Amino acid sequence: MMDDATSPAWHEDAAHILASLPNPVFLLDNDDRFMFLNHAAEMFFDSSEAMLHGTALSAQIPADSSLLALLARSRKQMASVADQGIELASPRIGLKLLNVQIAPFGDRRTHDGRMLVTLQERALAERLRGQSMFHGAARSISAMAALLAHEVKNPLAGIKGAAQLLQADLSEENQEFANMIVEETNRVTALLDRMEGFAGGGQVALRPVNIHEVLDHCLRVSQASFGDAMAVTRDYDPSLPPVDGHRDLLIQAFLNIIKNAFEATDKKTELTVTTSYSRGRRLNGTGAARLHVPIQVEIIDNGPGIALDLRDHIFDPFVSGKSGGSGLGLALVASVVADHGGLVEADSVPGRTLFRFNFPPTGEGQVA
Repeated sequence: MMDDATSPAWHEDAAHILASLPNPVFLLDNDDRFMFLNHAAEMFFDSSEAMLHGTALSAQIPADSSLLALLARSRKQMASVADQGIELASPRIGLKLLNVQIAPFGDRRTHDGRMLVTLQERALAERLRGQSMFHGAARSISAMAALLAHEVKNPLAGIKGAAQLLQADLSEENQEFANMIVEETNRVTALLDRMEGFAGGGQVALRPVNIHEVLDHCLRVSQASFGDAMAVTRDYDPSLPPVDGHRDLLIQAFLNIIKNAFEATDKKTELTVTTSYSRGRRLNGTGAARLHVPIQVEIIDNGPGIALDLRDHIFDPFVSGKSGGSGLGLALVASVVADHGGLVEADSVPGRTLFRFNFPPTGEGQVA
């Protein structure tokens, strides 16, 4: 029979094996209290083994989670069980879609209720694929912006010049309309200049930004312009460091998400905005380097959810679930996040859609 899981010998052997596994693995006693967690499980629960040892799994996940029911079934049948696509949501771990495998641990003839649980995040492959997708979306929307700027600015200059030439020969009343043409062409030209600069291939100028100030500004603008009846809950981590960001681009990205949530909920929006420091979040960088992106923002709404056939493509340009939608809003979001060296993900089930952003803190470069 195997050594007891609390013995030093068991820990010495198992820790070396399990610590090298990329998926979360943990051992529970008969009362579903943690006895052992590998490093991936510590990261998954955003806590250390020392903190979790002896605490109940139900304290980390919802009491009605299907994971607990699967655990009870495996223990009762004394058999390994597995399930795919289990949804797990809590304030600590966020919203996850998991493949789960559970097996009785130890000699089954004298089994004492210990269970070994292995989790696999189904979103992992999508995240890795999504990094390339977001940069692809950035390139697509940038190329489109450059084309629009080039093609539209020339006729705009002609329209403005014609309006200015006509002003001298128009009555005072009609001059007002000519002035309006000039003002609007100036405004659109300025917008196109920003698009052209954004598409020029240069680095976005970043400086330290307080993410909470940006989010509060977005919520004020949203509630003043279109979401006056929107119920907003803020759950901020006040200890967050600033991010290296472009304030205007971040505002545009977050406003897109908030406006989508408002439109999806038929003006009965319940919006939750949270920030936290997720120390284990890293992205593949150039070569073997990895980028630390611990500053996390989550925007959660009570909408009907993203259609299943769109979930893998919502950040692609010209993909939209809205009637008459351009499909450019989320492509812009992906482009902005890519330019900030960050990550954006979407998790959606009926009644709850979550957009999760991760950014590097100010001055944080790539780490091995």
